[in-house]
Amino acid sequence: MSFVKEIRDIYRQTREQRERLIHNEELKNGIERVVLLRNRLRSRAVARRRMKVRAKTLTSVRETLERAAQMGAKSIQTIYNVALYLVQMDQDLAYFSNDMVCAIGERRRAFVAKHEALLLYEAAKDIPELLAKDFRTAVAGLAVSPERIQKINAISSELNKFWRTHREFLGTIRNALSAHREHDALAYAKGLDALEPLEVMRRAAELSQLIERLVQELIAIGQLTSSPLAISRDVVTSDKRLQTTR
Repeated sequence: MSFVKEIRDIYRQTREQRERLIHNEELKNGIERVVLLRNRLRSRAVARRRMKVRAKTLTSVRETLERAAQMGAKSIQTIYNVALYLVQMDQDLAYFSNDMVCAIGERRRAFVAKHEALLLYEAAKDIPELLAKDFRTAVAGLAVSPERIQKINAISSELNKFWRTHREFLGTIRNALSAHREHDALAYAKGLDALEPLEVMRRAAELSQLIERLVQELIAIGQLTSSPLAISRDVVTSDKRLQTTR
């Protein structure tokens, strides 16, 4: 009987400790809601304004891409395909960052951060590939000015540097959080414990700035090549390139 009583006492103490931890976390989160309310309201207001701008850009870029595809203007299509990818990626990063700012409690912030880290890894890996040979050929085919090409090359170099610099950090999170696929719950839990939401958010802001700069350059190229004459030249060039590859 004494053994059973001892087990019961241990269980009761464990349950009480767990209840106290839950209570403390709820108290901490409640204080956080009050103290940071003004900052969160301000952040939401700024995010709404920026989302409106992104939404207009997204609509414009998508419509231009669809027209270029219908007309067979392959170079313009390639440029705007990259632009659409970038705008969509920037929008997703903005959603995550806004959710991070508005999240209450470390658990919630870690939940948002892990998904943002995975998106950052994929984006940082994919963007340099999107700016490779086909993109370069399209830019050259549109007779873009050397000055603008130089700006694009500079941003492209910064994007490559971002990938090289942060690949290990983001890859570590990606690998740790994929532990659940191997049914390794402990490794997954440790991965979440080691996650630093602010570090993820800082890298997301850095990548978002680079994306915005590149999108501006690509849209500028599109505007310079949006005349009927420029589009006709691209269609003809695209047809010749297609016939050559057959």
